[in-house]
This record gives sequence, structure tokens and C-alpha cells, in this order.
Amino acid sequence: MSKCIIFDLDGTLVRLPIRYELIQKKLRELFDLEVNFSPLIPSIIEHSKNNEKLIHHAFELLCQEELLASKSVKEIDGLQEVIDYLLSKKYSISLVTMQCKKSVEIILTKLNLTKKFSSIMTRDENYDRFFQIKNTYESLSFLSSDVTMIGDRIHDINSATKANCNSILGNRND
Repeated sequence: MSKCIIFDLDGTLVRLPIRYELIQKKLRELFDLEVNFSPLIPSIIEHSKNNEKLIHHAFELLCQEELLASKSVKEIDGLQEVIDYLLSKKYSISLVTMQCKKSVEIILTKLNLTKKFSSIMTRDENYDRFFQIKNTYESLSFLSSDVTMIGDRIHDINSATKANCNSILGNRND
């Protein structure tokens, strides 16, 4: 039975109106490439060819857009009730996200969720979902079998499976 629930943020708990078309355009200019950066974070890493400066600039570009989007964040219906229910049943809840730390802080403050997560790991700490999940449960001293990852993308599920965790795919397009 799970004792720790790890949530993804965008698409799972909230909807962020991120302008991905604009990000794609800016990334093509930054990298001087005519490619589609998809999936976004892995494509940035791949096309940077381990150039840390380029990765940093790309992530800053993303962060600027995420900060704009955080002003118009919408919580998924029932978010507060689900979080409060899990906490009332003594689950440890954590958050992993590919958003930057600055935007996550704004979002969690706006939604009064700042103190509800045992652990929060953003792209700034690690931009690999597998390591985000693994580092989260290890830092909280949970066994992987006691952890369930809830995300909205198959990549979340594949990363949880790789980390030997349970997983739930939830993807509501409303």
C-alpha cells in the first residue's frame, strides 16, 4: 500500500497557460536550429550537446514564460479536497515538476499549497523525471514500493516504472 504520493504539477494538479509556440520559436532562435523541441526538456538537453551555458539560457527562457503563465494558473477541480483528504489519511505528498522553482513558488503560494508537500523538486534541482521521483522517495526514506506517482503524461508513468514505483495516469482535457 502506498504511503507516499508524488504528484506532477502542470496537467495533473493545475493548468498553466504556457505559450509553447512562442517557446518553440525562441528555442529555434537560441539554438539556431529548425527543429521541433519535443519533448521539450529532453530535446533541449539533446540539442545543447552538453553545453551548460546553452541549457541555462534555454531554461531561463522557459522560466520567463512559466512566470507569466503562473499569473493565470487554474487549479484542477477538486485539487484542494484531494490534497486535504490525502493529508488527513496521513499520506506523505510530494511534488515533482519540470517548471522552474520561481514559478512553482508563485503557483503554490497562490493556491495555498506551500506547506502541504513533504518535498518539492523542480527542474532547477533535476531535469530528469526518473531522478526526480527516485531522489524524492529516497530523501523521504520511503521504499519505492510505498510510492505512487500521479502524472498526466506517459513519460511520468514510464519514469515511475523505471523507479519501481506504482503510477497513475490522469489526463483530463477540460
